[in-house]
Amino acid sequence: MSAYATGSDLTTRYDIDLVGDLATDDRATLDRASVPGHVAVVAALNDASGEIDVALQAGGRYTPAQLTSLSGNSAYHLKRITCDIAMALLFRRRPNVRPDIAETLLKQSSEHLDRLRKGENVFGIPEVTDAGTLELATASTVQIEGLNLITERMRPYFPRTQQRMPRQR
Repeated sequence: MSAYATGSDLTTRYDIDLVGDLATDDRATLDRASVPGHVAVVAALNDASGEIDVALQAGGRYTPAQLTSLSGNSAYHLKRITCDIAMALLFRRRPNVRPDIAETLLKQSSEHLDRLRKGENVFGIPEVTDAGTLELATASTVQIEGLNLITERMRPYFPRTQQRMPRQR
């Protein structure tokens, strides 16, 4: 399975030069065209997608198949979450670079993952949204009386069905 975001998505959301600096180990400047496909960038995006999958499993609300089928704004939101986590992972590679930004990204990415672990409705998938709605169907008093239960056969000892049943609205 592929990552939920691409290197191009990451460099669209974050400064390409910063991403390139975080991706290299030898502090050499990368050509801008090679940054989205750099091994460290791809690995960070795959790791971020893996962390999302683990959080999904813990939360039980979404499946990876549902996330890959997202479209529109929900798909962009998933890409944002993936890119935030990937940037936090890239900052872990170079902790001395901009610790203020790294701390903010680590906090954001952990919040995203916590929401998924808790099973919160993050993406607004209709089937998932309706999953928490309960539909209650009960038998009517006529149906219960037709069952010929002991309470109906021994009326002097039990209250009538209409008295035991909740009122219909």
